[in-house]
Amino acid sequence: MIALLPLTALASLLLLSLSLVSVVYAADEACPPLKTRLQYQQANSPADISSVLRVVVERVNRELEGVIDVDVEWTGSELHRKVGKYGIKTRVTRTKASASDDDSGAQDNSPITECFTIPFIIEDTNECELPMGHDMRHSCHESSKCVNTEGGYECRCEGEGLWGRSLKAASCPLSPSTEGCCSAADSECRSNFVCPVNPCGLDGGNDCDSSKGATCRSSVYEDGSGVEYSCLCPEGLLGSGRLCSSSDVVPQPKVGFDGKPTADTVASNFCSCTKPAVDQCAGFPTCEKKNAVCMTRPDGSKPSCQCKPGYLDTEAHGCVDETPPNLKLRCDPDGDGVTRLKQGDNYEECAVDIEDANAEDLARTLKITYSDPLPSGCLRKMGQFHVNYTVATPWTEPPFHTVTRTVEVGDLNECSISPQQESHYCPEVLPRCDVASGAICKNTEGSYTCECPKCTTGDGFLPISGVKPNDSSSPVNYSGGNGCVDNCKPTIELHGPNPKVFRACKCGGLLGMTKDARTLDKKDSADGNFDADVKALIRVSAGAELCATKENKDSVTSASCATALDHTHNGVVDLTAQIQVGDPIKHSSAKNSWRVPYNVMDKAGNRAQTVWRDVVVEELTLEELEAVMREEFEEEKKKAVDEAVAKAVKRERADCDGQKRRLEAELTSTEGGGSGGAARNKNNNRGRCPKCESCPPPPACGEDDHKSDKTLANDLRACKASLANSER
Repeated sequence: MIALLPLTALASLLLLSLSLVSVVYAADEACPPLKTRLQYQQANSPADISSVLRVVVERVNRELEGVIDVDVEWTGSELHRKVGKYGIKTRVTRTKASASDDDSGAQDNSPITECFTIPFIIEDTNECELPMGHDMRHSCHESSKCVNTEGGYECRCEGEGLWGRSLKAASCPLSPSTEGCCSAADSECRSNFVCPVNPCGLDGGNDCDSSKGATCRSSVYEDGSGVEYSCLCPEGLLGSGRLCSSSDVVPQPKVGFDGKPTADTVASNFCSCTKPAVDQCAGFPTCEKKNAVCMTRPDGSKPSCQCKPGYLDTEAHGCVDETPPNLKLRCDPDGDGVTRLKQGDNYEECAVDIEDANAEDLARTLKITYSDPLPSGCLRKMGQFHVNYTVATPWTEPPFHTVTRTVEVGDLNECSISPQQESHYCPEVLPRCDVASGAICKNTEGSYTCECPKCTTGDGFLPISGVKPNDSSSPVNYSGGNGCVDNCKPTIELHGPNPKVFRACKCGGLLGMTKDARTLDKKDSADGNFDADVKALIRVSAGAELCATKENKDSVTSASCATALDHTHNGVVDLTAQIQVGDPIKHSSAKNSWRVPYNVMDKAGNRAQTVWRDVVVEELTLEELEAVMREEFEEEKKKAVDEAVAKAVKRERADCDGQKRRLEAELTSTEGGGSGGAARNKNNNRGRCPKCESCPPPPACGEDDHKSDKTLANDLRACKASLANSER
């Protein structure tokens, strides 16, 4: 039941709520106002019960948490665009937890019913300025002027003296305006408020229906206050006497049993002139019961008050419509009573249209019940719930009528929401995966989960405010939002000799390769103690000495000795520059032998498995050291000779092949000159050696290199000598 009451009267009016169980509300019961207030211009204010219900319930649902049902009280007669301030009284049942300010964490979901008032304000609209076609636009006659008033308007005649009053044939005769004459709802009265204009006149511009015997007559009002013209019907006929237009209703004037025109006939002011019918109920006293009218009997007896056709006469409620109310769901495009939404959508209460002829006459109650408490924000849980709308009809059996709406909440693919679309969704459904650490969002039925990439560990989520792990509202596998943490260890690969061998003369210290190593004081190693020298060699060369050789001794660096790689979700990260070369650790069981550790740690704190390089010191006598050095010198010399011979052979082969091609080209050119050319060729061929054989190919793999090179060199010399003889 919606009660639209002036705010000043709320404390003194006792309302009766008609629902399944009658409840009397105390007159002094506190109903604090909600923050929301409904404010309308008169032209846009609700004109029926259904329009108010939806707005009121929607505001309650948005402002209050955990609503279970809403009782709205109303009296339909208040909803006729009356300017003023009113209050809509609502009784809201919701969970105690949502109504309490207690934040101790206790969840009391038992129901509690509270009373609230929603302020309802209707402000005045200037009907005189509304556009044509608007249902509230003034209906003043074109001869009058529309003047706006608080909650309505009046039609005035302009002019001085007698011209400032209306005509007698018009509504509100002899009045300067319709104020106090025409009722607020009587637009026809205003439209018939006609101010003085040219009457019959010389131009004959009147619209009297002369075919019906109507005559135009100009006359002064009986009190001399104005001029009028009228079309007078012949005696025995009723009507305005004016011609009927296509928009006029068919004239059906009536007179009562006293012979006087009925009120409807006078108000209708039928066009033309028509013989009236006799209405026996005309002039009969107004019936006291609502929806009761004067009716005559076929036997011609005296009229009496009876319920209108289709209405039932009840002792408690008078004449009530026998037809039960028709409840029609709003926002039901498919007509199947199902509202289809997705997770993340907001449920908007559309309410119902109530088609009920009794709604304006009797106090009513509409109850809206939700099978599950509605969240204050968007819908996060996939599934189904129901909304029941019940209207009380105590004069019917059963004494109420109900319609149900089914709300289906489908799955939302949270992972498909792009960053550009996030503003269109409520925060509760946006995926919270640790994307920066490589987490991948995976949709699930009714939720989603986050999967960490290879070489990481964790739940893959960022922390979600207000959500605890493994509760009903948390995403799948959410453990508090510890993201994805790198858990793969980097790897180290050593380069260069392993073991690294240093040679030391038994009469002296270690012999290093690099410049810094050669300048060390080796007095300790001269005594057979190499610990300090090994550490010093590593320190001064930053570890480069451990992979130095004769070939790279001038370019070797610490990065040449080892590389470290870390496999992450973003690819391979080079950690070579962060490798730590530790101090050498001496073998306990082997003389002059050490192990040098290589370590590295990635950004996530994962340490690589330690890699070791063995270091060995060989002590040699002067004779042994000289033999080793001589052997190394001979190997280097042989290698240099081999490289020089290979280059020379390649160059000589190229020269030989070039000379051969030039000689063959000259011979081909000479042989192509005919008989004369043949004689010349014969003379020219004298003294020439036979055609040289092709230069030998390079030796096959596996042959003796020195023998092949020597043979090839001899062949090249023979080829060159042969070519020289040929040219001579």
